[in-house]
Amino acid sequence: MRMTVDDLLSRSACERPDKEAVVHESCSITYKQLDAMASRLANLLKSRGVKSQDRVAVIFGNSALFVISFFAISRAGAVLVPLSPAYTDRELAAILNDAEVSFALCGSDHATRLSDMHVQIPVLAEVLQLNRLEDLESLTGGQKDICDAPGLNWNATHAILFTSGTTGRAKGAVLSHRSRIMNTLSGQVGYATNAATRANVPAPMFHSGGMILGLINVIAAGGTLLLPDNGSVEAQCHALEDLGANLLLTVPTMIYRMVESKAFLAKASQRKFALIHGASPIPAPVVERLLHDYPHCQPFHGYGSTEACQLTVLGPEEYRQFPSRTGRALPGIDVRVVDENGRDVAIGEIGEVVTSGPHVFDGYLNDPAQTAAAIHDGLHWTGDLASIDERGLITIVGRRKDMIISGGFNVYAREVEDIVHTHPAVQEAAVFGVTDREWGEIVAAAVILKPDCHLNADSLASHCRAGLAAYKVPRRIWFVETMPRTPVGKVQKFDLARQLLA
Repeated sequence: MRMTVDDLLSRSACERPDKEAVVHESCSITYKQLDAMASRLANLLKSRGVKSQDRVAVIFGNSALFVISFFAISRAGAVLVPLSPAYTDRELAAILNDAEVSFALCGSDHATRLSDMHVQIPVLAEVLQLNRLEDLESLTGGQKDICDAPGLNWNATHAILFTSGTTGRAKGAVLSHRSRIMNTLSGQVGYATNAATRANVPAPMFHSGGMILGLINVIAAGGTLLLPDNGSVEAQCHALEDLGANLLLTVPTMIYRMVESKAFLAKASQRKFALIHGASPIPAPVVERLLHDYPHCQPFHGYGSTEACQLTVLGPEEYRQFPSRTGRALPGIDVRVVDENGRDVAIGEIGEVVTSGPHVFDGYLNDPAQTAAAIHDGLHWTGDLASIDERGLITIVGRRKDMIISGGFNVYAREVEDIVHTHPAVQEAAVFGVTDREWGEIVAAAVILKPDCHLNADSLASHCRAGLAAYKVPRRIWFVETMPRTPVGKVQKFDLARQLLA
C-alpha cells in the first residue's frame, strides 16, 4: 500500500480546503494552506539535499511550525526524529548521533547550540533555522505548492521516537507509516474524533500520545487543532470559552489543577466537552471530583506506549461506571493479558499486556537485543502488568520493572499508590523498591503534600496499614516538593530513587 502519513493531510485538504486546520498564536491556517505549506517545505528540503529515508530532526514545541514540518518531512520521504526542546546538549548529541540525523529544523536558540556542538555531532550536515511562520514563508516562497510523491509504501519508516526514559536511557522506537495510519484509524473511532472536533492540545506533539491523539487524529478526521502557548488552567479556560474547544487533551497533573481551580469550574462545569488523559493513573479522589463537578464532561482514559501508541480506551460510559479501570482494546487492536508463556491469564490474575498487528513498532534503533526482548513469539511484550475482568476491561497495576519483591511477596506500586492517594493531605505519590539486605527489597514512597497540609511518615504508614497487608506498607517515606518527570508528566522513578537515596 502506497499511503503515507502526509496523505492523511492531503485527503482532509481535498475534502475541507477552507476549514480551519490549525489555530496558534491568533493565526488560523486552513487545510488548503497547511497542505501547500507542507509541500513547499518538502520541496525546500529536497532542494537542500534531503533524500528518501534521510533522518530529519525537529526541535519545536507545539506550534504551527511543528505541524507543517511534521507533514513536510513525510512528504519528502524522509524520516522524522522529533526531539524535546528541553533536552540538554548531552541528550541532543546522543540522540542525533544514534539516529544519524543529517538535517535539523529548529529555532535560533537550538540552532546556536547545535552550531556550538558541531564537533560532537559530525553526522549533522545542515540546520534550518525557523522562528516564525514568516521565516518559513520567506524561505519557501519560490517552491511549488505540490510535491511529487517519493514512491514509498506504508511499511517505510515514518519516524524514530525516543522513549521518554522512565526506567533509564532513552531508546529509539522505529515506527512505520503503517503503524501511524493504523493507530489513527482505531483512535478516531475509539475517541470519537471527527470533523467537528476542536481539540486543545498542550500535550507535547513530539511525544507519541500528543502526536497520535492530537496531531494525527485531528488532522486525519478533518477537525481543528488548537495549540495553546502553555498547559495552564487559564489556557484551558481560554480554549473552551473563546476558541470553541470541545476536546481537551491533557495529563493527570493538569487535571488535578483543573478540578482545584475555581476559574475552571466557573467556565466548564456546565459545558459539554470531551477530555482525554493518559500517561499515568489519576488518584481516585481527583476522579470523583471530576465526575461530580463536571456532569457534562465526556472523559476518556487512553493507554498505550511509544512502541504501540494506542491500545485501549475507557470511554465516557464505562469511565463513570468503572473509573479505576484502564480500558478495553480499541477497535481493530489485538490486546491480551498473558502469563510468561503467552497464555491468557484467568479473570482477575496478573499478567503482562501484549499486542500484535500492523500498529506495532518495527524495533529499537541499533539495539537488536532490546528489540528481541520486546518483540518475540509474534507478540510485542509491553512490560506493563495488568489484570482483566469479565467485561474485558483491563486494569494496569504497574510496570514489570516497577514490581517490588519484598520477602518473596510481589508488591505492585500502583496498588500502594492508590492507598497513599486516599489520605486527604496527599496530592501525589510515587512508590518504588529500595534494595534491602534482609527483605531483598522494601517498599518506599515519595509524597507531595497538598498546599498548607502537614503529615509525617508514621501517620501516613498508619493510614496505609488500614488498607494494605503489612509487607506492602511503605517502610521509607520521603516528603518532596517536586519529582523528576518525562515530557508527558510521568514520574521518572529511577531518577527519583537515585536522588533520594543519594
